[in-house]
Amino acid sequence: MLSELRIVTINKGQMDNWLDLFRDRVAPLARRLDVRITGAWTDVDRERFVQIRSFADDEDMAARRARFVSSPDWRAIEGRVLDLTAQQDIVQLQPIWHFDDWDGDYGLLDMDRRGLAQLRMYTVNKGMLADWEDLFKRYEIPGHQAAGITLEWLSHDLEEERFFWIRSFKNQWDMESSQNRFHEGLDWQAIKDRVPSLVAHGEVMLMNPVEFEQG
Repeated sequence: MLSELRIVTINKGQMDNWLDLFRDRVAPLARRLDVRITGAWTDVDRERFVQIRSFADDEDMAARRARFVSSPDWRAIEGRVLDLTAQQDIVQLQPIWHFDDWDGDYGLLDMDRRGLAQLRMYTVNKGMLADWEDLFKRYEIPGHQAAGITLEWLSHDLEEERFFWIRSFKNQWDMESSQNRFHEGLDWQAIKDRVPSLVAHGEVMLMNPVEFEQG
């Protein structure tokens, strides 16, 4: 499986117009052309729009992309999309599945159904991705489960330099209290001094889910 993380900077004051266009035209077109939008969010400052698109592999991604951009329906709205967006960053990602209760069709846990989410983007020290993912599997996952934090999505970029993950919460209070439980837990205490040797830089984007009709 292959995914695209798309982070779109929306022109100032245009987020509502962008969301209307996304819900009314972009998402329905993707649904008709079998381009799977796994989830969508806005950052809490309503400056950036985030979506994840998922494909079987790179050939499937290329074919579906080509159908999408050549569609007359896309060409009819492309100008409007460009008018509303200032910048778009696209990262191709390899999802990682560690949970036994993630079923064979890569269904995720409550993707985009909770009120608040964190997109966490880590730059991993060169050559250390396998060590980081092993540490994450053995300590971060059980530590988050013990703290009651939902992990929705784990992945790394195809260059194996960055690690991306999403965790979600009911609200701000739930985020603060469950993060405190996690940091007080034995799993985090066991690895907190080692994490800086594996992760060079981290960025966290706080997000709210966008409701739209999915295929």
